[in-house]
Amino acid sequence: MTGPATGEHGDFGTWRRLTPAEQSALRSAGHLKVWRPGQVLALQGSPPTSIFVVLHGWVKISATNYRGEDAPLAARGPAEIVGELAPLSGLPRTATMSAIDEVHTLVVPRDKFLGVLRDRPRIAEEIFRTAAIRLHQSDRLRLESGGPDFPQRLAAVLLELVLQHSPDWTDGKQVVLHFNQGELAGFARVSRSTLIRGLEELRRLGVVRTARQRVTITRPRALRELAAGREPPAEEA
Repeated sequence: MTGPATGEHGDFGTWRRLTPAEQSALRSAGHLKVWRPGQVLALQGSPPTSIFVVLHGWVKISATNYRGEDAPLAARGPAEIVGELAPLSGLPRTATMSAIDEVHTLVVPRDKFLGVLRDRPRIAEEIFRTAAIRLHQSDRLRLESGGPDFPQRLAAVLLELVLQHSPDWTDGKQVVLHFNQGELAGFARVSRSTLIRGLEELRRLGVVRTARQRVTITRPRALRELAAGREPPAEEA
């Protein structure tokens, strides 16, 4: 994923909210690593040996349920810290993290990470703030995925995914989401065939443009209207 919003990533990332001194402390405690597309950063159920600061590229967060079904949970981009909660709890990881495209990360071992937090508790405050925001976003996504019909439900899910990665997004920005059809179907809790029909309807309305592992929101205002169950405007302002 090259980014949710064309040319911009917003200011949501925890890393951006840290001071230069706090960033330097984490850099000194870790090392840089580049991940190939599809490479796994950490597996669900594995011990929490480190945390990752995403400096470039996008990481998919997914989990496998008791039936063995893999479900996407989120995608995290530049300036976000991922895999940070398991090292705090000491429990096995609850999700798998894998590179969507080429990903550059700062990898900080758990013991050094905890040491930095003891010395600089404001970093922990920012991590907890992000965790609270993500929980709220997850609740919203579950709410919208239970909507009554298509394509309204799909529009609402796409809107929530956009806002998840770019909280300062405005209707004037076109947005690019890099998810494949299976992942989008998982977010929307529908079959792939139902998803395809929904995307076809949104394409017909000129709201989205699709390509391999990419959905571009071409009419943001129309997406908002559809998500609210209203007819989209004939033309963008």
